[in-house]
Amino acid sequence: MLGARRSARRRVRAVRATAGSRTRAQARDAASGRRRAGADRASRGGHGDSARSATIPDALIVRALLGALAAGGVAIAGLRAGSLSLRGHWAAFALGTLVVTAGWTWGALFIAYFVTTSLLSQLGRARKETRTESMLPAQRARNALQVGANGGVFAALVLLGEVTGDARLSVAGLGALAAAAADTWATEIGTLSGGAPRSILTGRVVPPGTSGGITAIGSAASVLAAALVALAAHASVTLGEEGAASPAMAVLIGGIGGSLGDSLFGAALQSKRWCEQCRTWTERKVHTCQYRTRHAAGLRWMTNDTVNLLATVLGAGLAFLATVPFASR
Repeated sequence: MLGARRSARRRVRAVRATAGSRTRAQARDAASGRRRAGADRASRGGHGDSARSATIPDALIVRALLGALAAGGVAIAGLRAGSLSLRGHWAAFALGTLVVTAGWTWGALFIAYFVTTSLLSQLGRARKETRTESMLPAQRARNALQVGANGGVFAALVLLGEVTGDARLSVAGLGALAAAAADTWATEIGTLSGGAPRSILTGRVVPPGTSGGITAIGSAASVLAAALVALAAHASVTLGEEGAASPAMAVLIGGIGGSLGDSLFGAALQSKRWCEQCRTWTERKVHTCQYRTRHAAGLRWMTNDTVNLLATVLGAGLAFLATVPFASR
C-alpha cells in the first residue's frame, strides 16, 4: 500500500514537471513571436518613412534637372550674345539651376532680371563708354564674380526659403534681387541720360562713372526697378503675420535701401586710383594715357564687385527686417 502511494506521487510530480516544461516553452515561443512581429512592423514603418521623406527630395531633383536645362539655354544665349564671359556663363548656369530648384517663379524673375539688365547694358553702349572712358575700363562681358555678386544672395535665400518653408527668406532674397536691379538700372540709365552726376556724400559734381555718383534720372530708374520686383513679390509671396510690412513693401524697402547703400559704399569705401600723368581720379589700373595708376583712397580690396555684393546683402537684410512683426522688435 505504501509503495503504491509513493508510485502515485512520483507520477503526479512527473506530470507536473512535463506540464511546466510545456508552459515555459510556449511562453518562450510567444515572446519570440512578439519580437519578430515588432521587428517586422518597425521594418515596414522605416521603409514607409523613408518613402515619405524621399518625396520632397525627388521633387526638388526633378525641378533641378529641368532648371538645369532652362538655365543652360539662357546662359548659352548670353554667352553667344556677348553678355557673359565663358566663366560668367558657367556661373549663370549654376545660379539659374539653384533658383529654378527653389521654384519656377523665382527662375522666371531671375531670367527677367538677367535679360533686362543685359539689354540696358547694350543700350547706347558707345555713348556710355565715351562718357566714362577716363573713369572706367571698357565694358566687357559679365564674368563669374559679377554674376555671383549680383545674383548669389538671391539664389541662396530663395532656395533656403523653399527648403525651410520660411517665406521671410524668400522676401529677403527678392530684396537682394531688387537691390541688384535698382543699382544696375540707375547706373545704365543715369549714364545714358547725360546728366551730371553728384557725389552722394558731398553733393559735388563728379565725372560720369564715378562710384557713388548719382543723378535724378538714375535714382528714378532705381526706384522703378525696385518697384517692379516688389510687384512680383506681391503676386508670389504671402506672409500673413500681423504687424509686419507686406512682401511688396519689404522688397521695395530692400531694393531702394540696397541701391543707396551701393552708392554709399562706392563713395566711401571702394578703392580709388590716381593717375599721376593726367592728375585725375580713375578706377582703371592703366589710364587712357597708358600710364599705370596707383591705389590712393578707399580700401584696396573693395572692388566694384565687392560693393555690389554688399548692396545685395543690405537689400536682403532690410527686406527681412521689414517682415518682422513690430511686436517682436
